[in-house]
Amino acid sequence: MRTRTRELEQTLRAGARTPTGSSRHLHGAFVVSEMALAVVLLVAAAMLGRTLLHLTALDPGLNIRNVLVTRMALSPATLENPGQIRAAWQDVLDRARRVPGVQSVTMVDTVPMRQGNNQLGYWTTAAVPPENQLPIALATSVTPDYLKVMGIPLLKGRFFNDHDRMDNELVVVIDSVLAQHAFGGQEPIGKRLWVPDMGSNPVRVVGVVGHVRHWGLAGDDQSQVRSQFYYPFAQVPDPLLRRWSELMSIAVRTSIAPLSVVAPLRREVRGAANDQVLYEVRTMEQLASESVARQRFLLLLFGIFAGFALLLACIGIYGVLAYLTGQRVPEFGVRMALGATGRDVMRLVLRQSIGMIFVGVGIGTAAALVAARVLRDLVEGMQPTEASAFAIMIPLLVAAALAASFVPARRASRLDPMSALRQE
Repeated sequence: MRTRTRELEQTLRAGARTPTGSSRHLHGAFVVSEMALAVVLLVAAAMLGRTLLHLTALDPGLNIRNVLVTRMALSPATLENPGQIRAAWQDVLDRARRVPGVQSVTMVDTVPMRQGNNQLGYWTTAAVPPENQLPIALATSVTPDYLKVMGIPLLKGRFFNDHDRMDNELVVVIDSVLAQHAFGGQEPIGKRLWVPDMGSNPVRVVGVVGHVRHWGLAGDDQSQVRSQFYYPFAQVPDPLLRRWSELMSIAVRTSIAPLSVVAPLRREVRGAANDQVLYEVRTMEQLASESVARQRFLLLLFGIFAGFALLLACIGIYGVLAYLTGQRVPEFGVRMALGATGRDVMRLVLRQSIGMIFVGVGIGTAAALVAARVLRDLVEGMQPTEASAFAIMIPLLVAAALAASFVPARRASRLDPMSALRQE
């Protein structure tokens, strides 16, 4: 009986205008490759979307709302006279506070999430090892209102005040990461650090603040240098004041939209000779957004390509099935003349479609796992591969492909047996 059934199948196919084996395989390979590519792009887009959602939900360690940061160039005449530099910066701060909408003002040399950093080695005892063996921390010079402007939480001790000057004890405030690395579970307040680049005398820890994602929302966790400490600008040695003044920025917290104070702030701080300028003006929200710009661009790129791949896969499987079923019209006519129903013909066409779909999905899943590993190596902050990305995107792709397959399958199921037989 099985032999007769097989012979009947061969007879039916022989009577049809069935494409050659190589042509059929070529069409099948075309659909499989489109399905595999769509799986890779859809899963990659899902992973990037999840990564972007995760990064934007992270706490940057400061309050980025209503904060404006800008580099500032002091008057060249002031820079030529180091004795006037401290007074000139104080005048800038006083003038900036008078601008309507400005709540508080500070100075800082390295702004979080902006290009530029100052990495210094430190040690916890006077027996300082060679420089290449020292642990490294990010050093930031600021004025007393820095925490108020940036919204960084003070966890222990105090921050700087007007008494922290050159003629007093050198002090620093460390972040929670440095406190853990340097002192473990010990109380850090009152402890001393030796920082060779800041002189031979130790500096005393007077406070601990929360960690700030200096390297950006995406890059901070993978950074080799995460420990941070702050020191007063008022304790920068006089010989270094000119160099530091070329690096300083001012940051203001506003009660109104930050960019709306740029013009009045420029007018207020330009100085008597009108030669003091603000440049590279940014809000902290812009800097935070720019720190994940690469991830956002990749999500857009992969999303667009994934959408096109999904569309092409559907068009491809529809076109191939329409062509193959068109070649098998006489076969379907014979089957229906011998008693096959329209549902049987539809099932026959869909079975052929499902085979190509699942082969493509299988190959695409394996390729997507490899692509996910590559993305984790190349994209900062990339989240690990999760089954949810496959569980969402693969059923979406399969459903779309089956919907595209349904049209030629339904058309084949509605053939008139007599008309089909006449197409021989």
